[in-house]
Amino acid sequence: MRLVAFGGDARMLGALEAAERAGWETRHIMTQEQNVTPEADAALLPWPHSFREGLLVGTQLSKACVLEMLPACALVVHGSGIRAQEMARRSFDPSQDEAFLQVNARLTAEGAIARAMQRQGRALLGATALVTGFGRIARALAARLTAMEAFVIVCARNEMQMRHAHEIGAHPVPLEEISAACAQADVIFNTVPARILDDRALQAIRKEAAVIELASAPYGLDLDQAARMEIPVALESGLPGRYAPMNAGAALFDALVRRMAQMEAEGGRADG
Repeated sequence: MRLVAFGGDARMLGALEAAERAGWETRHIMTQEQNVTPEADAALLPWPHSFREGLLVGTQLSKACVLEMLPACALVVHGSGIRAQEMARRSFDPSQDEAFLQVNARLTAEGAIARAMQRQGRALLGATALVTGFGRIARALAARLTAMEAFVIVCARNEMQMRHAHEIGAHPVPLEEISAACAQADVIFNTVPARILDDRALQAIRKEAAVIELASAPYGLDLDQAARMEIPVALESGLPGRYAPMNAGAALFDALVRRMAQMEAEGGRADG
């Protein structure tokens, strides 16, 4: 089996290492001058973003150049910045793979905890941690924080989420009570990409508390308002790629292998 990878950050090295452990032949393309094999079983582009401002992430290669260099292959794995129809090949975005998203959430949770400890210079044993939301990342965070013997408050949207938070040992409260939860927290992990931390909640945050923002824009709070209130916020997107790139890359390769197995089971049918 042969994998050709294009560009990327340290995650790509993790994917290539995982492929080599599995017995695949690999090639990593970073410049236009490198020769690309005309055929491969799969090609891997950077994830979650393959192209930014028309350039392949991690390189100076244009999208047109990369599309021209892509070998004939059964599957192209990619992130945002490119559409399947642009490649005229079978393609796959790992965000369609629930198993991959679960691994990514666990890696994000570990990275967020490491960042919080680094920021405060202390362990979270006995600390009060507020987790907003209860999606994949929030669930992974709450489970790990309770295992570390932190007092975990989960601000969730509905009764089912609060019940599940209680089942793993967290203390659920409705979003309407987020200000009171902020007043208790030593560290706040936001996973909700909506302004749930309003002015009242920001005013309740203790000066020594750490705020770890894990959501995408528009984030869980107004960053400018937080700055005016002298609340330091750590913007921590893409944690797996920065804290555990080898694991994150291996997860990408595993998603690729699962998709190829699925395609084989389906008789090679394309996604469309």
